[in-house]
Amino acid sequence: MTTIGHTKTARIAAVCGDGTVGIYDSVTGVLRLSLNPLNPIQAMAGSPDGSALFCAHRGNHSVTVWDIQTGGLIHTFVLKGEAKNTAISLKGRYLACSLSDGTLNIWEVANKLGSPAFNGGSPVTCLCWLAPEEHLAVASEASVHIWDVVARTVLHIFVIQDPIRGAIYSKNYRRLAITAGSGAESVIIIIDPQAGVSSGPHQIQGRLSCFTFSRAEKLVCGMESQGLQSFNILTQRLEELNHPATITSVSTLPNGIVVANAAGFGIQLLRPDEGCAPSRQLITPVLTTRSLDGDSIIAIVPVTRDCVVLLESTTMRRLLEIPARENLPIPTNRPAVICASLKTEVAVHCSEEGNGGNLQLWKFGRGNPVWTVEVGELPSIGGISPASARLATFHVVHDQAYICIRSMKNGGLLAQLPLGQPCTTSPLDIAFGSETRFYSHHDAYRIKYKVTVSSESYAPNHSITHGKRLPLVGQARKRRYCMDDNHEWVVSGSQRICWIPPGYIGSAQASYCWAGSSLFMAGQDGTLRVLTFRESLF
Repeated sequence: MTTIGHTKTARIAAVCGDGTVGIYDSVTGVLRLSLNPLNPIQAMAGSPDGSALFCAHRGNHSVTVWDIQTGGLIHTFVLKGEAKNTAISLKGRYLACSLSDGTLNIWEVANKLGSPAFNGGSPVTCLCWLAPEEHLAVASEASVHIWDVVARTVLHIFVIQDPIRGAIYSKNYRRLAITAGSGAESVIIIIDPQAGVSSGPHQIQGRLSCFTFSRAEKLVCGMESQGLQSFNILTQRLEELNHPATITSVSTLPNGIVVANAAGFGIQLLRPDEGCAPSRQLITPVLTTRSLDGDSIIAIVPVTRDCVVLLESTTMRRLLEIPARENLPIPTNRPAVICASLKTEVAVHCSEEGNGGNLQLWKFGRGNPVWTVEVGELPSIGGISPASARLATFHVVHDQAYICIRSMKNGGLLAQLPLGQPCTTSPLDIAFGSETRFYSHHDAYRIKYKVTVSSESYAPNHSITHGKRLPLVGQARKRRYCMDDNHEWVVSGSQRICWIPPGYIGSAQASYCWAGSSLFMAGQDGTLRVLTFRESLF
């Protein structure tokens, strides 16, 4: 993972598990583009102006350059060996790439011209461009050489006691930070490359996995075990930052926010000066996700299948957690929460028990159900009337469908209404149009049932009127965006809007859902991803 550009429009590039590279908006987090390189990526770096991404590949002797606006391949730099590291100079003029044998290649990016290769005789651990732009720090196992790549001379040499793990330069402070260490300890050495002097080593307990300069004269360091640490380069003080995950890579945006790839949490934006606990911490990993209450609520089932969590879709605020008596089935064709209401803060949960099951009414913020009733056949979907007085549940027994009307006060059965026709698929939604009628949406069509029920009688009179079938769920719900049949593209009408990379959506039927113009995806890696689509102003 790395950042691209030094302006307010900087992007975030991340290599995904399927080999694609996602380009994300650093402000909204929206996936803007997916790149599809043919070979695995060993290292990558973004251009300072934010226009291109440079990728060094494993198993292929090349560095590819990609246009992050169009996704097109701009150029391929051919190497004589396998690339290990790559770096772009501070103004984007030079590209440096080291090979596994210690050879160092330098190109001028604009004209694609390369200079004769350097060879220091030992493998290069990392590369780091300095100011002025033609100065390059080349770190090997136990030394750092400061090169002038135009004059082809070594300006300074720094010998390090421990094996070098990484190097990073701050153009604001004009300091080069080196991390080194062996075993369970690490050290930080701060170098002034212009004066040729260094300070340190500064001891740190634990092994560093990555680090970056923040805007407050600090190094933000990710630990291999867990958490983050902050090292002030002026006071030489170390501070523990509160973070629950292992950080595998970090980078800093122009506004000072740190971008962290947190194991099990995905990419996060952190403010190290305000504490680094994620502001939105979801259950991970996620197995399935489903929308409720007109897309205002998202129901999430974790891979442990030991609970169901309800989140408000717009804020991701946790509304309710319902523990499961036993692990939820896979695939979750029968959802655990069949309906919920954000307005009245209630949810209806069903669980299997013997040959039947139970229906439960839960109030948000309460740890126990309000009531529990036994049912012979668990419903596949439910709906709550606008006044929250009635509960409608849809059941299928031997291909025959029927609807139960219950009291929301105590779960008592008010009516059992057979639909009088075979049914092989469950509805996707039940929505009350008033206190006495509702609509049932199926996969390929919509049937309108008008059910008249007395509001006072315990055994009410009722009648059912079947409406005509209307094609296409997306049209029936008047949704602006939807997924195509192959689950590969988000489409709007006949136009493709966004490609969904493989693995973003799991194989389970309920592994993605829509909430308005936001797409919630439970991926094969267990990560919950949210993509929000907005109309362009231009």
